[in-house]
Amino acid sequence: MNNSATTRNISKIAIEYNGNDKGTAQRVYQNNLLTEDPEHQFKEMKTVADRNKNVKNWALTGYISPEKSIGDKLSNDELTELALRALKKIGVTDNNQMILDIHSSTKQKHIHFIVNRVDINGVNTIEAHKIGENFGKAVREVCQEMNLKTDIEIGKEKKKKMLEALMSSLKISRNFAELIDFMKKSGYRITLYQNEKVGISGMRIVRFEDINHQTERDYKPGYKLSEITSMLKITDIKQKLQENQERAGDFGSKNIQVGVSENVNINTYLNEQKNSSSVSNQLENMAKALLKPTFTAAQDDDLLKKKKRKFR
Repeated sequence: MNNSATTRNISKIAIEYNGNDKGTAQRVYQNNLLTEDPEHQFKEMKTVADRNKNVKNWALTGYISPEKSIGDKLSNDELTELALRALKKIGVTDNNQMILDIHSSTKQKHIHFIVNRVDINGVNTIEAHKIGENFGKAVREVCQEMNLKTDIEIGKEKKKKMLEALMSSLKISRNFAELIDFMKKSGYRITLYQNEKVGISGMRIVRFEDINHQTERDYKPGYKLSEITSMLKITDIKQKLQENQERAGDFGSKNIQVGVSENVNINTYLNEQKNSSSVSNQLENMAKALLKPTFTAAQDDDLLKKKKRKFR
């Protein structure tokens, strides 16, 4: 599950955004706050934060965004439970002020949170060092406890399928334009990166189904080639495309017309690939490079039992 957590100073605008989401946000939990008005909530939280002058970035903000296939099945209660249990693992207690809102205006349902790091007793309960990394670890632990796929597991599955699609497309592509087109037909978008020195220097692959244009500016979907596999470099792809181009000329393979018609003599062309170079052999072994995810032990949850107020 995609997630983020950061410590910072906030204003009432952050609280207003958290509880708005184009008018569709749903407040699912708040704690140690007397009002529901964003401006008054900010004043309450700032008053408590001022009890500890050593904490400059007194607010913890972030979100948890489940994979759509998972998020569509999760109830609001389950998503709230996931967030609260993950927050507990990084130091949040029933003495902290917090608000949680579920946003549904985008393609993927997700939950936002704002937590006062300074509790009502003036104690900073949340360590800022490596907060994003630690929160991600906590989310994965809770996912395992709740029998949900983690972002690591989902990512590995996606990378494996991307690699398989890339391998298949490389067998029959003679240039990057054809590679992009074949991958598009397989459900993937390729974005190429280039510089003046080497030309095309890298690529990012994303499943069209995962593209959310409302959040794409802040969060880049998909994976860079180096994140998909360490066994295939952009230079290898260039070499393979060049080999295919030369082989197409040798065998007079002018039947392959990418993006023009479906009457492509692909089988004949694939039969010619059996005696290809080491790059081709390398492609056949790519899928074996995937690693197994690791997890940490689960813990019991007490924070849920101590909810002060809960809104549905």
